[in-house]
This record gives sequence, structure tokens and C-alpha cells, in this order.
Amino acid sequence: MFFRHARSLSLAFVATACLLLSAGGAFATALAEWNFNDGTANDLLGNYDLTAIGGGPTIAGGFAEFSGDEGSPSFLESNGFGGNPTWSLALRLRVDGPLDQGAFQGIFSNNTSSTANFSWQVENFEGVYQLRTTSGTYVIGTPTGGFDSIVIRKLSGNDADIWYNGVQVVTSIGSNPGGLQNFRIGTNRNTSAFAAFTLDTVRIFDSVENPALIPEPSSALLIGFGLAALAGRGQERLS
Repeated sequence: MFFRHARSLSLAFVATACLLLSAGGAFATALAEWNFNDGTANDLLGNYDLTAIGGGPTIAGGFAEFSGDEGSPSFLESNGFGGNPTWSLALRLRVDGPLDQGAFQGIFSNNTSSTANFSWQVENFEGVYQLRTTSGTYVIGTPTGGFDSIVIRKLSGNDADIWYNGVQVVTSIGSNPGGLQNFRIGTNRNTSAFAAFTLDTVRIFDSVENPALIPEPSSALLIGFGLAALAGRGQERLS
């Protein structure tokens, strides 16, 4: 009786954990998501399909590969959501080629001019990820050489924080970072510098999301499979 009860508890734990993982991204409505799994740069939610400029990146195998070639620039863009008191941006990317590709190498930007009010960009600046706004520049971290996770959250009209690979690296920028006027991937605000990187997923929310609740879908599945495997081994010991 005890062993049957233990097996039931193990299975119930796995089922509950998987439900929590699958519901983790459902605490708020995402504005846009691109994962490139269908071979396109279309928004999974249908509102913000990205247009390829200059040919755009190479999309294959669920990734978008940006060449960073400034002699033949290519990137993706769409009109954005506009101003919003809060938002969250989650990027999963890998820097290709040398980590140091020069200054202002654009990864994601919200506008077409660095002098526009409340414009900002995520960039690779001489081998360091940064958030650059009209109010200041904030270091995110050094690329690891593998896939990195960057989460930027606009906490209110006057503040934001930054998370890098699951760790909060900037607790407060102390100013309004701006809105979501445009979704531009692969270029800086001035459309003059282009990072070489591989992009896995971009997710944007209209709210302040817990970074732990917006993992990559593959991560959530791996956790679920791991729990199931542990439960299976537990059943073998009990049988």
C-alpha cells in the first residue's frame, strides 16, 4: 500500500510540475514571439510579422543567422506596439565570429534614430552586451560563446532592470527606457551597425514578467522530461 501511494505521489508531482511549466508563460499575454521554427520571421501571435530588409537573415533549423556585414546590411523590422508603461523583452542568442565586432553593433532596437525621444537598443559594443538608451548605457555582460539569455524589463514609466543568463545584472537604470515603437532585429537605431549573431527566440510582453517564468520552451520541456525520468527511476526502485 505504501509503495503504491509513493508511486502515485511521484506521478502526481510530475503532472503538477509539467502543468506549472506549461502555464508559466500564461501569466500575461505576450505581444509578440518569433522562434523561426517554420522557416519564416512571422510572429507566432500573428500581429507583428517581420519584414526582411536587405535580404534579411538566413533562417533555417529554427534559427535566424545575421551576417553582420556592414557592406551589405540586412535585418528584420516591423512597426511596434508603441509606448507602454511596462514591458518585458526576452532574447536568446549566440554571438557568431569574434566576440568583439566593433562599436554599437545592433541586436535589437526600438527606433530608427539614436536622437529620437526614449529610443534604445541592445547592442554588442566591443565584445560586451549593452543596453543603450537616451539616458545612459548599461552593461549586460560578456557573451559566453554559447547561447545567452537577455531579459530587459520596463518596471514603470521611470525605471527598468536587466537579467543575463538568469541573474539580475542591473537592478535599476533610474530612468524611462522608452517604449516599443518598432521591433528591429539585427540593427542599431541609426541603421549603421549590424551584429553577427544567431537568434533562437524573441518574446515580448506588455507587462513585467518574472524571468523565471519565461524560459525558452525547450528548457521547460527538458525540465519536464527530467522530472518524468526521475519519477520513472523511483517507480523501478519501488517495484
